[in-house]
Amino acid sequence: MALFDFLTQPVIRNGHQGFETDEQASVCKHLNELLNARRGVLKHLTDYGLPDVEDIYEGLPYSQHTLAFEVKKLIEKYEPRVRYANVTPVEIKEDNCVIRLDIQAFLTSGQSIKLNTRFESGGKADVIQHAKNNN
Repeated sequence: MALFDFLTQPVIRNGHQGFETDEQASVCKHLNELLNARRGVLKHLTDYGLPDVEDIYEGLPYSQHTLAFEVKKLIEKYEPRVRYANVTPVEIKEDNCVIRLDIQAFLTSGQSIKLNTRFESGGKADVIQHAKNNN
């Protein structure tokens, strides 16, 4: 659990399972913030954040795989609780033209988390926890 999340959470814990749920929710929250950051906004971390998502939209459908690769690199570098992430593009449906990625991440605690990520045309990322798996 990230220090900020730990300090802002209530003190009540429901045993070990409660910690896992808190950890997964914290990872999801951090990934949401990470994927909404744009590369170049932090002078001291020039590779922090994603490239402009509007450029990704211009190169569709081929750029979807590039975005998935960028997201994977970003997660594995800037989310220390993730030891491995598998990022898969989801087929784009012509009616909504929203880029979607499925993320399966394995945490250093031994847990796994599955996330659904949507990138809207303005570039905003929305990361939602899909299912909780206890391994």
